[in-house]
Amino acid sequence: SQGWMEKFGKRHYIKMNRIHGEAGSTDIESLQIDKAAIKEKIEAYSACDIYNFDETVLFYAAPPRTTISCQKFSGWKENKKRLTVGLLCNADGTDKWSDILMIGHARRPNCFNKNNKKQEAVDHGFSMYHYNSNDWMTRSIFHVFLHRFDRSMKAQNCKVLLILDNFSGHIVDYAPTNVELLFLPPNTTSHLQPLDGGIIWAFKAYFKRKQYAKAYQYIGMIQNDQQNKIGAIDKIFEIDQLWAMKWIREAWESVSAKTIENCWNATIFHFIEDKDSEGISKTIYWL
Repeated sequence: SQGWMEKFGKRHYIKMNRIHGEAGSTDIESLQIDKAAIKEKIEAYSACDIYNFDETVLFYAAPPRTTISCQKFSGWKENKKRLTVGLLCNADGTDKWSDILMIGHARRPNCFNKNNKKQEAVDHGFSMYHYNSNDWMTRSIFHVFLHRFDRSMKAQNCKVLLILDNFSGHIVDYAPTNVELLFLPPNTTSHLQPLDGGIIWAFKAYFKRKQYAKAYQYIGMIQNDQQNKIGAIDKIFEIDQLWAMKWIREAWESVSAKTIENCWNATIFHFIEDKDSEGISKTIYWL
């Protein structure tokens, strides 16, 4: 037991909630949104045929910014190594694209090479890896992704709806045959986009779990006088890009279908309902 504070919290129904997303920045009720048009498009498809795609930046070697200690604790220099990760999933969580879109800063980082042989990302099983100086999504990269997604749906003889935010990089000169695009109105993605409603947060939590497990293992080695095997203490969170890419794939696999379904129900599906539905969960659970 944590004493009186835990009892006080239970008595007054107080619990810790992590703030994520950007929904606090926008009042959804004050925006002029054609809810009927959005609802009409969504209701024309089954949940398994409605998809959402979004990007997020992942600082894959960054140490934690907070800790628990009984004394002051000096931090480390901020590690800014990053990848842009593009995630795609459907509304019932039955289809998470495992071939995740990733964008780095170099075509062939040193960690890709093996046995003094230069290798590409595809040699390591990452066929949707792209690169540019900013590690960020561009129209050309999104064009490649959309074309590939459209071809995949066509091969499966599926017609699907793809929900996107209004980021300019998503507007490309390509008309898919089996994918209908639904762009969310400006300033609404933090409220309506399922990936921003908790799915990305869950994905990053699973990634951090792997990072902290590695750091904990390294701390154990330090305590056993094996620091010479791992280097300086400030490197316990350091991983190379290939390692990070493998963890990204594993973290995405860990996000459950139930988590995805709940986030859809709490965002755009909740928005298009004329009134609260008993079938929609207002609480998001990360399982």
